[in-house]
Amino acid sequence: MKKKLTQSIPVVLVLLVVGFGNFSQWCSADGHICNRTVLDRMIPYVTYPLYFFALYLLPITIILVFVSNPVFKSWLKLAVWAVPLLLIFISTQPVVGSFLSTNRDDTARLAGEIFTVLSFVLITWKYYTSRRANSVKV
Repeated sequence: MKKKLTQSIPVVLVLLVVGFGNFSQWCSADGHICNRTVLDRMIPYVTYPLYFFALYLLPITIILVFVSNPVFKSWLKLAVWAVPLLLIFISTQPVVGSFLSTNRDDTARLAGEIFTVLSFVLITWKYYTSRRANSVKV
């Protein structure tokens, strides 16, 4: 039970980021409570890129709840170095893109897609190698 609770932490974090993104969009557009506040000013710089990055991570984090603990640990080793690098890459992009460059939102989507594909390949590979190792032991 403790292992599944630990494996559900990424889902909770991703859902919090998605919820914060939805709340900040509502608060600025419909609520008028956050109009001209810090939350309203950080939407194009922080909220939108994190929201798009988290949307692409949501399927992988849901899959991680149901995989075995060694597969989760191998994904965690990937996430520990890849997520900070991708967030640094996203933060170095301009907020508004020019003619031949991308903006921060597009970069967040691309980084989320890349990390999701890498994670899916790693999870699938570790799952099949662990099943193969268990079948050889029997």
